[in-house]
Amino acid sequence: KGSYPNVEAAIDQQLAEVNLVSYPPWTLKVIQLYETARVRHGIMVLGPTGTGKTKCINALLKAMTTCGDPHKEIRMNPKAILDYQMFGKLDVATNDWTDGIFSSLWRKTLKSKGVFVWIILDGPVDAVWIENLNSVLDDNKCLTLANGDRIPMASACKLAFEVHSLRNASPATVSRCGMIYIGVTALTWDIALQAWFKTRPANEVSVLEPLFTSSDGILNLFLLLDLHPKMIISQINYVLNATVLLNGLIPKQEANKASISSDHLSKLFVFATFWTYGALLELDERKKLQIHMMEKLPDLNYPPIDPNSQDTLFEYFVTESGHWQHWKEMVPSWV
Repeated sequence: KGSYPNVEAAIDQQLAEVNLVSYPPWTLKVIQLYETARVRHGIMVLGPTGTGKTKCINALLKAMTTCGDPHKEIRMNPKAILDYQMFGKLDVATNDWTDGIFSSLWRKTLKSKGVFVWIILDGPVDAVWIENLNSVLDDNKCLTLANGDRIPMASACKLAFEVHSLRNASPATVSRCGMIYIGVTALTWDIALQAWFKTRPANEVSVLEPLFTSSDGILNLFLLLDLHPKMIISQINYVLNATVLLNGLIPKQEANKASISSDHLSKLFVFATFWTYGALLELDERKKLQIHMMEKLPDLNYPPIDPNSQDTLFEYFVTESGHWQHWKEMVPSWV
């Protein structure tokens, strides 16, 4: 930090434009990516889901464009297609060659003039496809195809991988790439939440911010220590899932209608939070989560659950008018 004032200022500007927070540990990763890109043509951005790998690349490319070097990205998922669909296929009967998606993009970068192109392979690393790129990543910078074509790398091209882990990558591939690791500490859940609050009206933020702050730490700790979710995901993913649910549940504010009440918002928060944290739990553990939630967070706006029944918070939803209702009341009676 501090070595590239123009780039850093451009990064902060780009983050502000898309309602993101300039968080120094995460911004440092963008600078590290910039430094790596200056000396490497093959780059791996590594880290778990939700740490902002995609936004890191986007922020850098937009910042570089602002600084006077036009950059654009071409993104594809190598695992979504078969091997021959990526690199091309040679018909043994007719000797006809059909270009694959990646080889077509590779040829396309040679024709791009005046703009830097980053080809981003966004998907799990697999030896089936990544070993074919070893000749690209070493000093040859040359894509070798099955038909004998050797296509050189454009001088204004970078090859970036956006991956979760390198479990299936060989040492030959790893040693050829520049590595940027974005861990869970680089982007904490409260920073992601602040970025979401920037997109919401002030009256919603004033209600939801204290609710998130008071509850998420308690629930996540209980989930980690006492419960057994069927998938291990980071706390930031739980929080982002809750914000996605709230985006869909909070009614859109219309010009001639009053804004949503704080009572309605607090009920939607309870609904979204329990569906988020309880989603990966079995039925008995959902009950434990509910009991813990009601003990530790008694001030939340819970539905009127009968203590003698087997009902949990999952049996209730919030109506458009802002009241709790049991799901069975939505089922029409069978005549």
